[in-house]
Amino acid sequence: MGNGAGAGKIAARGTTLMLALLLRLSGASLIVLSLFHGVLGRVLDWKKDTKKLTPLNARIFAVHTFFIAFVLLMLGLLSFGYPRLLLDRSDLARLLLGAVVLFWVLRLVIQPLIFDPVMRQQPGEPRVRWEGTWVIRGGNMLLWIAYIAVYGAAFLRQWRHE
Repeated sequence: MGNGAGAGKIAARGTTLMLALLLRLSGASLIVLSLFHGVLGRVLDWKKDTKKLTPLNARIFAVHTFFIAFVLLMLGLLSFGYPRLLLDRSDLARLLLGAVVLFWVLRLVIQPLIFDPVMRQQPGEPRVRWEGTWVIRGGNMLLWIAYIAVYGAAFLRQWRHE
């Protein structure tokens, strides 16, 4: 009976190490994603579009974009640098992981419902061509599914009894 318990502990340790590695990889990609927000504005020519907004709305847009990137950066740094804080059982880890999973599930659902119909309606828009974006949209959705899987696994681990 002791060998079975020992094997179980070894398997649990292996799972924890793998999950820590996946959290680090997710964290690294979130850091890159947050930094990409600085380039995204240039790629989509947000300066041109925000000139159509009132000064207040343009600033709100810029501040919201900054804080989305900032939240992604902070989650990335936490996941990359301190995965143990997300794996050790605690109320805070459960709450944070649950919120992160919900964030990415909602992001996954919102993409096709909100962005795709607008992109289809702009056939003459030179910066956003529906036909050429399927790789980017598909890649994004796969990345979000990966985030849901990794942070979801860490969330479920919080509820496992040992």
